[in-house]
Amino acid sequence: MQLSNLIIETRLRNAWSSIDLGVLFARQFWWRSVALYLVIATPVFLLTRLLTDFGTVFPFIVLWWCKPLYERPILYMMSRELFSDQTGFLRTLLNYRDWLFPGTLAILTTRRISFARSMYAPITLLERPTSAIYSGRSLVLGHKFSGEGLWLTLILFFVEGIFAVSILAVLALMFPEHVDVALAWFNNLERNSAIVDFSTLFVMAAISPFYTAAGFMLYISRRVELEGWDIEICFRDWMRGYRRPIGGSE
Repeated sequence: MQLSNLIIETRLRNAWSSIDLGVLFARQFWWRSVALYLVIATPVFLLTRLLTDFGTVFPFIVLWWCKPLYERPILYMMSRELFSDQTGFLRTLLNYRDWLFPGTLAILTTRRISFARSMYAPITLLERPTSAIYSGRSLVLGHKFSGEGLWLTLILFFVEGIFAVSILAVLALMFPEHVDVALAWFNNLERNSAIVDFSTLFVMAAISPFYTAAGFMLYISRRVELEGWDIEICFRDWMRGYRRPIGGSE
């Protein structure tokens, strides 16, 4: 990890400024991130659809519960791109051992129910600590920004819901014979087609890059503050600009 390769301005930021930076960062890699999300999430969703009755809500529960798993390749790719390491779609998939296995069981069990999980996810994936070290590390990094991390989760949860309902409403107008958006929608899943299923999946994939990147920038901002990245980079720039080689002319 070379701090000199960072593609963002390294300075102290508050939580909301970090989230804003995360949104801007996600926009640069949005299409790639959505594709990575769908590559992982679609097989899981189809498998649960095949193994359960079409009219049950179980596949949607599994789809939601496994969100941290779908976000992992996005976080892996962004963590490399942040340091000018060009990590394309195919390269990320080929390096699946680097993002699929570390802490997978933990993120789907004990660490799944965390309202600030987007901020803590980089700890598990990038630092790979033991459970004891993770607890202390999350307390230190979340000391200032955990509240904003919670609000990030809640806000994007409602944004995701609003987009999903809006798309379903449009689909109901366009294909009334295939989509039922009555109040008992979850009790009439058998009347809805695959259009609804994949529209819901795409909405989740579309929001995920912003959620992942915003949480990642909260994590980076805390490390900048705690480890003095900004001071180190300023010192390096100063040395590079003002240090003369031995024997150089004044």
